[in-house]
Amino acid sequence: MTSKWDILLSKFRNLGGIADNICQKEGTNGRGIFPVNRKIKSKIFTPSNLIIKKEDIYLLDGRVRIKDKDYYNRDTREFFDYYQDNFSWGGGGKEITETFENSLKLFPSNLKGILKDNRLIDIDERHKGIWKDVILSQFLYAREFNFKNQSQIVPLLELVNHNAISFQFYKSNSGISSPNYPPLSRELTYSYGNRGTLSCLFNYGFFSKETIVFSLPFDFFIKEMDMHLMCKGNELRDDSMKIQRSGKNILIEGLPIADSNSPSLPKSYFKELLDQIGGCRFPINTLIEIINFNKIIRENILISLESTHNNASLMLEKAINYEIELISHF
Repeated sequence: MTSKWDILLSKFRNLGGIADNICQKEGTNGRGIFPVNRKIKSKIFTPSNLIIKKEDIYLLDGRVRIKDKDYYNRDTREFFDYYQDNFSWGGGGKEITETFENSLKLFPSNLKGILKDNRLIDIDERHKGIWKDVILSQFLYAREFNFKNQSQIVPLLELVNHNAISFQFYKSNSGISSPNYPPLSRELTYSYGNRGTLSCLFNYGFFSKETIVFSLPFDFFIKEMDMHLMCKGNELRDDSMKIQRSGKNILIEGLPIADSNSPSLPKSYFKELLDQIGGCRFPINTLIEIINFNKIIRENILISLESTHNNASLMLEKAINYEIELISHF
């Protein structure tokens, strides 16, 4: 009897997809994609005709389906239904998402407050509305790709797990391909980009040892200069520095405070930031104070976690301890 996986790959290839030397099985990251033969290359290519706009996806009788749009033909719909029912939403995706969101829901109010105040996550806002719609929204958000400037779901490639030290997918007008790796003896992975460990946890529902830590939001009054240095607490996607100055207030988008690949990055980034601001001589210990502030907030989160023991709290504890460890190497 042909397995569901073989049927999926057959349908995928018939519609223009490439699925060479891959299988799905359990690994250290949960279910993932692995090579069948470790001596040859593996490749996945999802063509644009099988990439589905997130806004076109909805629940029908508890199953993930595509809305009635003319630009999806019958074959694409039939493939997507089979894929979702057996490998994505219906293959454990719904249960994994719901377990994580239920765990977040059980966080005590003081912990929810700290997380909200530091712009990590607003759990109550996230869970507003009909619960099944909340779960679908988080399920899709954790799997979406930016393709042709739209949030889209990419079958098969969606099953490849994230790893911080992996390459990113290759995008073209015709579709999206897995990284061009040599033959591998391990799981196929890719990188979501420049993200922090806490971001991965709350956005995607898993713990990941990311290489960089970004500052939480802060508003520091620099007495010696009679000025406020403020940070939005955003992650930085590129090397550009966005700085707003208004009177005695300086606002920056984000600030790296640790990097396991480049330990000197926080100091060099902060120095370049000050150079771009111009005319401001901040005290030499300002960056140290920012880093200590970040450690204290994370330690307070750990204290608030002590009474909670569930799926999300255990991962959050690991994430906080990991980030504190990286920050402490400054």
